[in-house]
Parts: sequence; structure tokens; C-alpha cells
Amino acid sequence: MLWVDKYRPKTLKEVDLYPELTGVLTRLAEAKDVPHLLLYGPSGSGKKTRAMALLQEIYGPSVYAVRLEHRSVQVTDSKVIDIATLSSPHHIDINPSDAGNYDRVVVMQMIREIAQTAPMHMAARDDKVPYKVVVLNEVDRMSRSAQHALRRTMEKYMRTCRLILICNSTSRLIAPLRSRCLGVRVPSHSRENLHETIRKVCEAEGRAAPSEPFVNTLALQAGGNMRRALLMLEAAAMTKVDFQGNALAIPQPDWKVYIDEIVSDILMEQSPKKLHEVRLKFYDLLGQCISGETIMKALVDGLLVAVKAPKQLKLIQTAAQFDHNMKLGTKAILHLEAFVAAVMKLLKE
Repeated sequence: MLWVDKYRPKTLKEVDLYPELTGVLTRLAEAKDVPHLLLYGPSGSGKKTRAMALLQEIYGPSVYAVRLEHRSVQVTDSKVIDIATLSSPHHIDINPSDAGNYDRVVVMQMIREIAQTAPMHMAARDDKVPYKVVVLNEVDRMSRSAQHALRRTMEKYMRTCRLILICNSTSRLIAPLRSRCLGVRVPSHSRENLHETIRKVCEAEGRAAPSEPFVNTLALQAGGNMRRALLMLEAAAMTKVDFQGNALAIPQPDWKVYIDEIVSDILMEQSPKKLHEVRLKFYDLLGQCISGETIMKALVDGLLVAVKAPKQLKLIQTAAQFDHNMKLGTKAILHLEAFVAAVMKLLKE
């Protein structure tokens, strides 16, 4: 088991980072009548961990007895798609954006199916929870029609179903959906949080605590993402990197190395031929489930280091424009290619 899963907190008492958030979720769990929740914040901040810990507090440890299922959903008269779900006796975990343009049908059908079945009561407790919970991931990537359908569905089945919405940003959510949920912002982790967690993991694995420069470099490369930090730490341990020595030897994710190659291609030559080669590399990244937003951010970070100061402001403005367009559209490849074309034009000026 990977360290990031092995040492993931299972209960709210184990979630010791940002205790004020843990206090809010604990009070909600004690009240039992939990409203619809919206957990938002950057990747690796612990949104899913807190959601599962909240469910454990409400239903008990049986929420971790999950099974993977592939459910078939009839989206048109002649088309059926399969959606992967994780479910326990008390909740179901779905990623509606996996259905693409059919996310509205998936949201309506699956939530209706779950809400119309009677919830299983806890055998080990006297009190009963009269609702099931649906955890929806990446709701900011759902289409607007799917979000409107979700708003209507969550109103209709409020008595037997609660929703926990998880996303990175609320900017793409419609206002009626946000207003019907209790918003809980989960911030990215500080260097101190990363240092504390890394120290605990190293102690549990019987390893010496890494040096301060090593942790600082790891925290800088992780960018406040706890998941990424622990994966990089384990990769460094598996490749026999000295935790007291050169922190620059920490292995980088393959997708990050690949994006660095794309940055080098853009800086080396600005031509239609090179733009076509970069487009093919974007297809490779998107095919490995690297999101367009992640690719855009890594590209900008790499280009800002190489571009001189007078052009940095123009580069940031261009990135902001195409990042906004990408959020409004559905095909990330189009906006990534247009951004690279604009950057090549800027470099040739």
C-alpha cells in the first residue's frame, strides 16, 4: 500500500491539520442532520479525506467497506454508458464528469435510484440516520445543464439523500447550486503542515527524519499538495535518495518531466511544425488523465522562468485568457494549442 493511502486519516479525531475545520465537521456529525455540503479547495488539501471521516463519524467504520462497481446508465434510446462507482451500505462515490456530455442524465438517474431505496440503519447504534449520502467529485467540471439538474434533484430527494460536492474551485458552479450547500473551504497545506506529516510518516516507517533543506525543497515542489508530497517522499525512499543530502535528487513525476520537455520545445523553435509536435504531446498527457488546468499551470510556471521580465506580464495575461476559455469550453486540447500558438507569437516579436 502506498504511504499516501496507508497513513490517510480514517476518523475526524485523526485529522489534526486545520483543527478549526475538524471542529465544524465534528459538530455537523454530532447533529446527525447534515445539510448538503460543498468542500472546495486545491488538489491534495484533504477534501476527500475529510468527507470520508465525516461519514465514518455518522455511520461508523462500515463506510470504508466499499466495493467497486460499473453501473450501466441508459443515456439515449440506443446508447448505454458504464460509470465506475465506489459504494458502501451508506454512501456512493461518483465522478459525473466521466460521462462527458451525458453527465446530466447520469446525475439524474443515479441519484434518483439511490434516493428511492431505503437506507440501511446502523446495527451497532441506537439512533438511525434516515438518509444516504452521495459524494460527487469534480463537480466544477460538470456541464451547466447537469448542475441545474443536480439542483432540482437535490431539492426533490432532500428527505432521503444528502450530497457532498467536492471541487477545486467554485467559480464554475452555478449560484443556485452553491446557495443550497454549506460551503467549507479546505486550504492548501503550509510548509509546517507538510513538515509535520513527513516527520510522522518517517517515524512510522522507521526512517530518520529528513533535513530541513530536504523538506523545504519537497514542500516547494509539492506546492501545498499533501498527496504529491507523500508520493514524492516515497519515491525518494524507494530510489535510495539520502534524506539528509541533496534534495534536488527527489524524483519528479513523469508528467512534470514531459511538460518540461514541451516548454523546451516552445522555447527552442516557434513554427507550425513544432506546434503540431506539441499538440501530439498534449494528446498524450490528456490521455493519461492529466487535466488541462494542470498542464496550463505547469506550462506557465516553466515559461515564466525562461521568459524575460518585459514579456512575463503579457504571458500571464495570455494564460489567464486561455485558462478562462478552457473553463467555459469542453475540449482542453483546443485552448492549450491556442495558448502555445499565442506564446510562440509573443516569443517571435
